[in-house]
Amino acid sequence: MQTKDVGLLVIGFILTLIGIGFRIFEPSWTIDPTGASGAFIGAGVVLIIITFRDIRFRNKGTIVEDERIFHIAEKASHKTLLILIILEGTLIAFLGVTASNIKAYPIVSLLFAITIISYAGFFHWYKRQM
Repeated sequence: MQTKDVGLLVIGFILTLIGIGFRIFEPSWTIDPTGASGAFIGAGVVLIIITFRDIRFRNKGTIVEDERIFHIAEKASHKTLLILIILEGTLIAFLGVTASNIKAYPIVSLLFAITIISYAGFFHWYKRQM
């Protein structure tokens, strides 16, 4: 196991513990302790799973990262950025024209979900294309 892998596992474990702490203690200074705990636990668990997956592939002799994967990630990131710029520009225009009092938390959560889904979709699409 490499130093990078150990560091990622430690960070994943710490994120998971922070999420569990939010769930147990529900600090009064947080707006939504359930959402915060879910985000931290989810990020920690995903980081741990991906790190173990990469370790398993490396032990089997499978190449985890190569130039093709980096190129695919660049293309997927670029398309996702274009979509987000259009969505955020439309949202800013909508909020500027209307006098709506929309809370930021649901909008940011929606944009985060759109970012993750669009990046994953473009990554897999470009992976099949290239």
